[in-house]
Amino acid sequence: MRARAFARVAAFFLVFAIGSAAALAQHKHPGIKPDADIDLYGSILDDAGAPVAGVVVSDGYQCVATDARGVYQMKRHPKARMVYYSTPAEFAINTVGKPGVKGGSALFYSPLKKRAKRYNFDLVRLPAPEKAFNLICVGDPQTTNDTNIQRYKNETVADLFMFNKSASLPVYAILLGDICGDAPEYHHTMREYTGLSGIPFFAIIGNHDHDQAFTDDYKAAAGFESVFGPVNFSFTRGDVHIIGMDNILYDGRTTYKGGFTDEQVEWLRQNLSFVPKDKIIILAYHIPLREGGAKNRVKLMNLLKGYPEVHIMAGHTHNHENYLINSPIKVYEHIHGTACGAWWRSVLCNDGTPNGYAVYTFNGDKVVDWYYKATGYGRGYQMRMYPGNVTFGGSGGTFSYNQDANDVVVDVWNADPEWKIVAYENGVEAGELRKLPRMIDAYSVGFHVGVLRMTGPNYGQTGGGSNRHLYVHTKKDPNARVEIRATDRFGITYSLKTFTTDLSAAEKYPR
Repeated sequence: MRARAFARVAAFFLVFAIGSAAALAQHKHPGIKPDADIDLYGSILDDAGAPVAGVVVSDGYQCVATDARGVYQMKRHPKARMVYYSTPAEFAINTVGKPGVKGGSALFYSPLKKRAKRYNFDLVRLPAPEKAFNLICVGDPQTTNDTNIQRYKNETVADLFMFNKSASLPVYAILLGDICGDAPEYHHTMREYTGLSGIPFFAIIGNHDHDQAFTDDYKAAAGFESVFGPVNFSFTRGDVHIIGMDNILYDGRTTYKGGFTDEQVEWLRQNLSFVPKDKIIILAYHIPLREGGAKNRVKLMNLLKGYPEVHIMAGHTHNHENYLINSPIKVYEHIHGTACGAWWRSVLCNDGTPNGYAVYTFNGDKVVDWYYKATGYGRGYQMRMYPGNVTFGGSGGTFSYNQDANDVVVDVWNADPEWKIVAYENGVEAGELRKLPRMIDAYSVGFHVGVLRMTGPNYGQTGGGSNRHLYVHTKKDPNARVEIRATDRFGITYSLKTFTTDLSAAEKYPR
């Protein structure tokens, strides 16, 4: 039923064209006499034809701001492919999509032509800046074939559409890279299908979004930019400045590394020089930084000092984790479970987190909510509970959490140290759960390896596929009815009374 309903919606929106950007009234831009040696300039007007001052404009290597006449100018960098602006809080996000429909891929750039020097932009002024809004972060759709594409449309995009339709606040989204899985021919389709959600969205480049025909990073990213726009960008909503960056140092499909070039660090420095210190900063990229040695990690993070709150967003691992970085600044790195889970093999990520995306809600200069939204489920689905000695698997092997029969294992995929997770026995509080050490997830590995017979570290049996958000309660009364109540950092409590004892839910969502 739900799939058929979405198909009707998809058919309505299927014809794409240049959307709100092309629908703008075209006003006469002022004449410009650029300074000496300037070969890249233009002006920015609002929908009333008035100049917009203070808009940050970049060629990907430097940032300048428009003057009182709405005019910007710079000396074009030899490697620049685009000129683009950072949408201010007072203006709508222009998009590529169906005319008149709010949503689609953000359109804030113009490809540079060989001889052209002037590039103008038009903005639509909002009635007021959106002090409160939702930001959705989608990890790794990673589609590689038509079947994946259809699942993405019918599951992820349909869920995003319903979320946006019911939202009481404006909604924006960022795809956190690996939009396709070494299949750049699908980038256009992914852009169009994501736009069916009705949500304005931006896209980060991932390692699998690079063109494998090249081992040169600059050349390998060109195709992605031609579809989704610049790989380093920013925009502001309310009191939140949101930045997207390419952190793939690409020299081949299997030899890439995570990090940032010196040119990117300088671009970020210039970008942030226009951002007041009272703003929240959101920095999104693909590969997690954690406490590792990614190139220019410390230099980049030092640029984030002095802002009241910083959150950094990543994908890549196909696991979900809120990781608290302590150096050189203290900041949460949100490593997101993915739209594709374990590469569309099931509805599970490597660590047992369901396929889905994260929702962050901002109000003024505060993050007032964040949660993980499992695809096909309501917000209340935040954990799964197992008997401690249960085993999952099949002909490829069986797997356990290695706890006793009197133990209750609980997977709370969005937990962080500020969650309070409490067990109740027969309605009486029986104590907080203990955190388990990092381990393979028996539920996910039991299905992917035990049933599907997938092999290798990608499916969680070894390597980085382990679960970091498992908790355990040892029952005081072996025969007690158990309830788990998990309260997040925002005071929202989730309750679970039902054990998961088989893999029936691993392959499909409830409808």
